[in-house]
Amino acid sequence: MKFGIIGNYGASNVGDELILEGLLATIRKSKPAAEIVVLSANPSHTREKLEVKSVHKFPAGPRSIFSYLLNGNFKKTKAQIKECDYVIVGGGGLFDDSSFKAIWIWTVQTYMAYSLKKKVIMYGQSIKEPRSSLTKKIIKKLFKKSSFVAVRDEDSKRIIKKLIRGKKVHLMPDLLFFLQPKFKQAKENKIILCLRDQPGKPQDFDKNLAKSINYLIQKDEALQIDFLPFEKDSDERYHEQIIEKIAEKGRVQTRDFTEKRHKIEKLFSESKMVIGVRLHSVLMAINTETPFIAINYNPKVRNLLKTLGLSKFVIEPADATPENITQLYKTILEKEDQVVKKLKEVKEEQMRKHELTVSSLNKFIIN
Repeated sequence: MKFGIIGNYGASNVGDELILEGLLATIRKSKPAAEIVVLSANPSHTREKLEVKSVHKFPAGPRSIFSYLLNGNFKKTKAQIKECDYVIVGGGGLFDDSSFKAIWIWTVQTYMAYSLKKKVIMYGQSIKEPRSSLTKKIIKKLFKKSSFVAVRDEDSKRIIKKLIRGKKVHLMPDLLFFLQPKFKQAKENKIILCLRDQPGKPQDFDKNLAKSINYLIQKDEALQIDFLPFEKDSDERYHEQIIEKIAEKGRVQTRDFTEKRHKIEKLFSESKMVIGVRLHSVLMAINTETPFIAINYNPKVRNLLKTLGLSKFVIEPADATPENITQLYKTILEKEDQVVKKLKEVKEEQMRKHELTVSSLNKFIIN
């Protein structure tokens, strides 16, 4: 049996790499003898990092089509997918029409699998309400034709079932929860910030965030602030913009970008709190039982945390004032033991649900 995996892999995005790592672990546990090939933006990196066969994803633009035809990559990728029994479109917010370019790229990848007559599994997706009729038609067509659909949150399930009447849609945990941290809690007086710039953010968002950090530093003379990028370059640039607004820069440390999961887990396990805009920084916090404040840059953040019963730890960007952030920070620390207990319960429940989803998927594959 052979699986092809499609997703935003090899693109220096920690969240997507965690999804891929969880998906590979799932397949290898469930079908140890299965062959796997990953379509990646950087196949050599994916092969080396995860010890899996990898080829370039299908080209989605005129220039890339021309170059792929010349260098033979299109032929190689097509040959690999033709050999697959199933193609998994592996998770995340791939079909988010905040960017039509992204919708187009993943539509091309999925369409190519269908054109080669492959059974497509939509696995671990987040879908927000489509803004345009074209996006609605694309999602409806791609998901209706798929053989198995599993989404990460209740709202995504509702949207798919509304678009495609009678379609069976499974609710599953994010694939990160299949990856168990190796490190025990060793909390230091440190906060990790995992931020990303947001189109359409409130005008005072950056200033308010910096004010919040300045306030926390002022109130706790021993507190250390670590900035950890989850996407190379873009997050690093944005972190620099926020750090410029922080008064005591000697209390701030900027961490180098890394995709090494265990290194990230260790940093989280050593921290007393995470303030995250990046979704997978928040999910990593849950998985390492680290209290967090999530800033809802995209509906998938609130939707997923609502499904997990953790909505009270989410702040909307417009509400991310110094007063609200510092008040939530104090409230969480005052009830730290209860919060950590809740995160542990959520993590364990997600692990159980993951096993149920895999069981349903296995039944589908066997049949």
